[in-house]
Amino acid sequence: MSTRPDDEDSRTRLLNAAGEIFAVKGFQSATVREICSRAGANIAAINYHFGDKEKLYIEAVKQAHRLRKEQVPMPVWPEGTPPEARLRDFIETMVRRMAVREMAPWHHQLMMREMASPTRACLEMVEESIRPEHERLVALLRELLPPDVTRLQVDRTAFSIIGQCMFYKFGASVGRILLGDEPYARMAEPASIAEHIARFTLDAISCLRSTPRSPAATSGSPETEATAGNLPPAD
Repeated sequence: MSTRPDDEDSRTRLLNAAGEIFAVKGFQSATVREICSRAGANIAAINYHFGDKEKLYIEAVKQAHRLRKEQVPMPVWPEGTPPEARLRDFIETMVRRMAVREMAPWHHQLMMREMASPTRACLEMVEESIRPEHERLVALLRELLPPDVTRLQVDRTAFSIIGQCMFYKFGASVGRILLGDEPYARMAEPASIAEHIARFTLDAISCLRSTPRSPAATSGSPETEATAGNLPPAD
């Protein structure tokens, strides 16, 4: 069954209004009446389109993340592309996502609020969007790392790469203070950052592959398996 244009417009206005309000006030302090008023929608519109206020909040968080990915999509590689080239492209995509201006100011603010106090919205966002890309990076790193590394070691390598990319989003203010605006801007050009992170990672992997390791470094241990914790509801 197709969605009527006026229904889709109402749904979009509700998402944008809710995102703006949730970003400033958080889930608990935002009210259905305020959201509907800003969206120019009937008070029953949230239940009609989303089911309830929490589902609207979850969809707003997922939408903010989804649109960022759509702005800078992952490349599609031809068959036979070397893993080193794919890693550089993956990293550059992540860096450009950090650098791109949000389509709406509330996207970043809402995402930061959710990351600071994660709820079920974070869980759904991870499963829908973040986990598939993490597994893609893990599979890529498996092609580059020694064959006997544990899953935990691969995950740590993946987190190290993403952490370096994220610095240029969340540490930019400190970077500008340390270096000055103009030097930081020259240093923080996305292609240059991506090349630096990729080279840093590939050199570390090369060193790991060429260095003999003790059996303890590759043996199974309780820490080789990670478990996911349950997240609280939005509050």
